[in-house]
Amino acid sequence: MRKRTLYVIDGHGQIYRCYYAPFRPLTAPSGEPTKATFVFLQMLLNLMRRREPDYLVVAMDTSDETVFRLEIDPEYKAHRPPPPEDLPPQVERIVQSLEAIGVPILRQVGYEADDLMATLCERFRGSDLDIVLVSRDKDLDQLLTDGVRLLDPLDDMELDASTLLERKGYRPDQAVDAQTLMGDSTDNVRGVEGVGPKKAAELLARYGTLESIFAHSSELTPKLRERIEAFRPRADKVRQLVTLRRDVPIRFELTSAAVSTFNLDALRPICRELGLNRLLEHLPSPQSARSTAVPDDVPHRSSTLFESDDRPERSSARVESSASPRTQAVLVDDEAALGELARRLSAVSAFAFDTETTSLSPVDADLVGISVSFEPGRGYYIPTLGSGRHLPIEAVRERLGPVFADARIRKCGQNCKYDIGVLRTAGMEVRGLDFDTMIASFVLDSSRRSHGIDALALDLLGYRKIATAELIGKGKSQITMDRLAPADVCKYAAEDADIALRLRGVLEPRLAGTPLDRLFREVELPLVEVLAELEHNGVALDTELLARLSNEMADESAALERQIHAAVGYPFNVDSTRQLAEALFDKLGLPSLKRTKTGRSTDAEVLEQLAASGHMVPRLVLAYRELAKLKGTYVDALPEVVSRRTGRVHPSFNQTVAVTGRLSCSDPNLQNIPIRTPAGARIRRAFVAGHPDRVLLKADYSQIELRVLAHFCGDEALERAFRADEDIHAFVAGQVFGVPIEQVSREQRARAKTVNFGIIYGQTAFGLARQTGMSRTEAADFIERYFLRYPRIRAFLDECIRKAREQGYVETILGRRRRIDDIASQNPTARAAAERFAVNTVIQGSAADLIKVAMLRIYRRLREKRSETRMLLQVHDELVFELPRGLVRDEAIEIAEAMVGALPLRVPVRVDVAAGSNWLDMEPIT
Repeated sequence: MRKRTLYVIDGHGQIYRCYYAPFRPLTAPSGEPTKATFVFLQMLLNLMRRREPDYLVVAMDTSDETVFRLEIDPEYKAHRPPPPEDLPPQVERIVQSLEAIGVPILRQVGYEADDLMATLCERFRGSDLDIVLVSRDKDLDQLLTDGVRLLDPLDDMELDASTLLERKGYRPDQAVDAQTLMGDSTDNVRGVEGVGPKKAAELLARYGTLESIFAHSSELTPKLRERIEAFRPRADKVRQLVTLRRDVPIRFELTSAAVSTFNLDALRPICRELGLNRLLEHLPSPQSARSTAVPDDVPHRSSTLFESDDRPERSSARVESSASPRTQAVLVDDEAALGELARRLSAVSAFAFDTETTSLSPVDADLVGISVSFEPGRGYYIPTLGSGRHLPIEAVRERLGPVFADARIRKCGQNCKYDIGVLRTAGMEVRGLDFDTMIASFVLDSSRRSHGIDALALDLLGYRKIATAELIGKGKSQITMDRLAPADVCKYAAEDADIALRLRGVLEPRLAGTPLDRLFREVELPLVEVLAELEHNGVALDTELLARLSNEMADESAALERQIHAAVGYPFNVDSTRQLAEALFDKLGLPSLKRTKTGRSTDAEVLEQLAASGHMVPRLVLAYRELAKLKGTYVDALPEVVSRRTGRVHPSFNQTVAVTGRLSCSDPNLQNIPIRTPAGARIRRAFVAGHPDRVLLKADYSQIELRVLAHFCGDEALERAFRADEDIHAFVAGQVFGVPIEQVSREQRARAKTVNFGIIYGQTAFGLARQTGMSRTEAADFIERYFLRYPRIRAFLDECIRKAREQGYVETILGRRRRIDDIASQNPTARAAAERFAVNTVIQGSAADLIKVAMLRIYRRLREKRSETRMLLQVHDELVFELPRGLVRDEAIEIAEAMVGALPLRVPVRVDVAAGSNWLDMEPIT
């Protein structure tokens, strides 16, 4: 029998975290700030839905002026700044909301929330309650026991007695000593000078207690011994300050904290008043809240202070209620039932589907089963493999193939691209795709932490799905679905289809009538079919060439290693950061530019700066590392991912990863092969046409992000340069330096090119100086002259930032939105990053819109004329095709035309096309 749980929320601690959370500013229609209120209440609802506590209470601080610790030390919290002006009104709103729901709020004059939480832990010690302290305050480490753990709800991280030792290096019974040694700067509590978490853990691991450390201080280094001895007279006072009181005289009845008594419906008027409409969507409907039976689940424990025999009278307010009933799963494992199901599917207007397989690669996966749902709450599972009775794939293909191929019957699902690929491999075509819940979630909010079906089900339906790991395990012990009995898979599989159908019912209305609906319907959803085609086509690989290249790179790496050893004067492990640091900074005497937690840094940034200063060894190490990375990531790894069925590489293209809307590539990632280095370029030569009579063709947008920038900013000079097909970097350099374009030097052009591309990513004088070798003063002067010459670019950048501040999001050319959460942050670093995101998203996201539309246009043209040309890859601004040699010129013209005309821009769009037997050795087609 599971133990009951009491969740105790650190009220002010969590409110402060919510206030500073990476989320855009929010205000009510009246202008009242609501960000902290919204995030806190969202956290509360998520906590109740996901964790299902039996009891919940909030502990709050009272006035700092009355806390007993001031009697111990009048300087306690003396330097803590006052709260931001817009925070206290939100604290009041949160308290009002908690009181409306019925959540008990514990306060006690003279004590802090931590002391109240400690008192509750003490009072319930040895009971049948598990206590979860909702906080990440390190002061609470001392309370951890077998029955008490900490939860950080915003990061969903737990800390218990065992993981405390793993993560921080000390036990709960040592936590007070650790805190005494470290002190707490936020509370103006001074510990031992220079002793932080790592040193405190080391001392306690060695000596066990603070008293023992004092007793053995003579064994410490002279400097540390001096500091320990200097701290000794203050140790008792600091210990009293950091020790939590467990005897606070609070009155609390446990039954008052029963979640089953909470009235979440009381939040509705508050949410409406504050304009928190998204929270309203997470509340159970009034009907379901009223009709849900109350379980008789108050734990029996004899304590007159904390419990009574009263039973709650109000209805259950669990977020997962009858509004989200469990899926009724139906196993279809005989041909008569299959025929009946096929008949019913043929008669419906729409259904959701999902597949169970043996692999994450659609072309290599064996189909284990198909699940479908056409009425919310019920799903059907048709097994085609398994350790028990299942249907022959031929029978399933015969019965369900026509249903999936009928475009008049609308289909939906979650991540349909994968299922379309799996069914195609199994001999079934899917037509009539009408909705994809993963894509819809991404279009509505690209910044959502997860668009996976489990997360969406929990967040939007209050439904906790069966985890995949519950069926097949994880890690080394993981098995494949085909080894399970179909009856065991049935519930899980039917649930996937049913939940996809239900999620459509939530997400589709949110899209309807908004500009995002058009983006979803006309671009992102049709693109699912295109990407499924790319993944199915794959690309051929010359594995013999890669084997030779692997040997060549091994020889080159060995030669570089010998040069490094010779330059340093002795052999060492170049792959060891510590040994390399000793060689560079101790033996050669080079300056150590940066430190990390583990010592002196030898990362790429440091090595590049040292190499730019003329040092040979850092340059050799960079070349050595590049070879090692290319060899391990691509040359040796690519042959391992060649499909056993097709002999080709089939990467995955992902629509819901990059928040700007760009496609990403994985398994393997072919977008990150460096092409500007000789070593990286050689890898492209291994990607070949799959037949001697066929060739590869690439079509690449030229400087598309700069053209998008010119389109948005409306600078007439830039527009003229693009219309004249000028060298845009030389043109800009000429205008900034005031010289004719034919007199622009290579160095001037390079500086202009760096800034042209850099402004999209928030180029600073420091960054420009580092990239070009200019002084920071020269770089700042160049950027200033650049914006003086192109004031409309500056105005455009400022407009992006202004809109982000006003709206909380920015939009691309097709109306794609991205939330910019830290645009009003009080942290300058976070705010500057948010401003860069705002600009970058508009430009890069619009370029992504452009190539997606181009892909759709090309795909439809190729299908209409039943062309033998196959689209294989998308690498940001480049598309790669495979086609018969005889079609190259005609197809090149059509592909370029489709790309050029994808979206109307104020400047001409140029597409460079080339073809050849492999991805590297290509001849331009003009």
